[in-house]
Amino acid sequence: MIVVFARIEYRKYGQLAFISHLDLIRTWERIVRRARLPIAFTEGFHPKPRFSFIPPLPVGFEGEEELLDVKILEASPYVKKEIINSVVPEGIWVNSVEIVPNSDLSKTIIGGIYSFNWIGRIDIRELEERLEIMGVKEWDYSSRDSDNHTVENLLSIHIPFSSQTISPKGIAQLIEGLGKIEWIKLSRTSLLKR
Repeated sequence: MIVVFARIEYRKYGQLAFISHLDLIRTWERIVRRARLPIAFTEGFHPKPRFSFIPPLPVGFEGEEELLDVKILEASPYVKKEIINSVVPEGIWVNSVEIVPNSDLSKTIIGGIYSFNWIGRIDIRELEERLEIMGVKEWDYSSRDSDNHTVENLLSIHIPFSSQTISPKGIAQLIEGLGKIEWIKLSRTSLLKR
């Protein structure tokens, strides 16, 4: 029996941005059962599908290119994104499925690019100073005035998973503490590869 991995790239969005990582794992257990994927299970009294995720998203963050490796028993023609998308709940969408010989997510994916999109006014100089104090090295910021006298802001930051001082939740709290924020959308837009 040949054992390989199905690397699933998916989006997590909408209401599912507010579920925990453990709930996401349970959701994927149901998805692979419904899709009838030929998956490998752990051994023991309570077998579980063999999954390998990249580091989890904080609750409240959407993800555009999330990755999951599922250990499968064979390179089956049934492991297709169309079949999986036919059984996913609202809030998950499979972008692609690729068969890989081994799961190396922890070695190849080293961080993410996080996007903070909000409406409200803040002091940009104070934001830059706080980001430098936190140790943020790479970021892009843009803003524009909209028609109804509000300011739309977009901050994009590279955050390595190994960082001890920079966290996506910490950046979101920083933004919320700098001014009057009417609305904020948080997401991991892409992954940083080694």
